[in-house]
Amino acid sequence: WKQRTKMSCVSASAATCRVAPAVRGQRFNKRAATVAPRAHNRRALAIQAAVDLNAVTLADTKRKFVESYPFPIPSIWSVAVNELLANQHFVRYNTRYSYSKLSSLGFVSVYDQLFEGFPSDEEKAKIFDCFVEALDEDPEKCRKDAAELAKFAKEAGGVDALLASPVLADIKSNGEANKFAYSRYDAIGLFRMLELGGATEPAALEKLADAAGLNLKKVNGDLSMYKGLLSKLAAAKELQKEIFEREKRKTAERLAKKEAANDATA
Repeated sequence: WKQRTKMSCVSASAATCRVAPAVRGQRFNKRAATVAPRAHNRRALAIQAAVDLNAVTLADTKRKFVESYPFPIPSIWSVAVNELLANQHFVRYNTRYSYSKLSSLGFVSVYDQLFEGFPSDEEKAKIFDCFVEALDEDPEKCRKDAAELAKFAKEAGGVDALLASPVLADIKSNGEANKFAYSRYDAIGLFRMLELGGATEPAALEKLADAAGLNLKKVNGDLSMYKGLLSKLAAAKELQKEIFEREKRKTAERLAKKEAANDATA
């Protein structure tokens, strides 16, 4: 996925350090009261607002995850985990955020697909729990709600039955009350519902997005990024597999040569 806004914990902290003292120490005189602030000051204030909106910072969320799972993760997966954690942090601590079963279905679908082929199922489950808990959510509830919505979609058998889901109505209601923060997991959740429900007609996604009060253009854009990420991950896994196989052959050849040399010496 192409991340729309990249703000690392380091850059965020630096922005706070640069801006806050200037604002606190600013002197206001008659000239300052009548002259518009300079452009760079306006940018600085905008940066401060973006950084300080959340009581829980991205650095806090990342630190919580690392403390709960302090083990190395292979680079193919660690890059994806860091990106997903950063993206979801800003959704989770948005003032309009409210928990959604649709988002849980989307996240579980993404996670399970990303971690296909992970060396250890046990560690994969631990990483999932630590990821969700780092965002101050319940991993067991997340899995359970995703499974329930997936079961509903499978049994629906078509878009009309899917539209009857109270999950979509709840999202639309929360959106109208300004109590819903959209994330790409909502888009993926919609897509997964359609997959499981066998609703393949082109207008099906539009109907579900409308029922949930979601912007179809944004949904389609996030689905495109999601598919692109899966393609890149698949290519990376294939490359890693080739590297492992090549190293395995080289190791076998070295051992064979060593044994041959030992036999010749004997």
